[in-house]
Amino acid sequence: MISLLIRTTLVAFSVSISFAYTVRTANAAQVFFGEDINTTATGDYENASRILSPNADQAKFMFLSKLQNVKTETFESFTPNSSISQLNFGFNTAYLSSSLTVLSIPTGNANGVYPTSGNQTLLQTIGDTNNAFSVIFNTQQVAFGFSATDIEIPGNLNLRFLLADGISTIDRLVPTQAGMNGTNNTGSVVYYGVIDPENPFIQVSFIRSLIPYDGFGFDDMTIGEMENVISVPEPTNLMGITFVASLLLGCFGRSERFKFGLKWLKKRLNG
Repeated sequence: MISLLIRTTLVAFSVSISFAYTVRTANAAQVFFGEDINTTATGDYENASRILSPNADQAKFMFLSKLQNVKTETFESFTPNSSISQLNFGFNTAYLSSSLTVLSIPTGNANGVYPTSGNQTLLQTIGDTNNAFSVIFNTQQVAFGFSATDIEIPGNLNLRFLLADGISTIDRLVPTQAGMNGTNNTGSVVYYGVIDPENPFIQVSFIRSLIPYDGFGFDDMTIGEMENVISVPEPTNLMGITFVASLLLGCFGRSERFKFGLKWLKKRLNG
């Protein structure tokens, strides 16, 4: 049986259209996604202004609220406009399959690319003949999230997770909506996060699916191991707890026996 929880919001601004949602299926991955569509560009579509990103921020908040003691790579510690091949997440290290440039963009944007925090962002180079790059982890991960700018077109970014066995993969499309109906929503902002304890992974590949010559900006990458995931009772356990509590209330009302029963139940839940 699959349980599906979806939260959607559609908000219209004078400069952007935004939405965010979370999808969770029983015994499967939790996916967190928010997009703020930039409609400020005119003419050649490359003169867009920066926009606020409330839905991307909300998706990021929901993702991080499920984790504890995680580290985020903001790219602020790197030399501006330098080429890097390694990322640092506290005691964990990740390697890039090919060197990428850390752009320093304190104000404005570079053809729609800009940081979502601080002054720096990681650029998947415009015109790069290599349509993909990978982040390779030195330990197994079960959570991964990031911000991105200038994805623009639905279906333009796909993530391929290489699982811990080193063979199996899971592909996840970043479900952007910017660029529909013939528009070019340069400078749009997204946040994408996934938590999948059932499928630990050792590598994530970012694949440009439709426009290989386009450039994307990435920021605020977060990883999480199993110990970083905040555990919650399984739905079946919650149903059992509710049933027992209801039974106690029905049998004893709010008497001393009911209070004793609740103390017993609390003790059992706390191990």
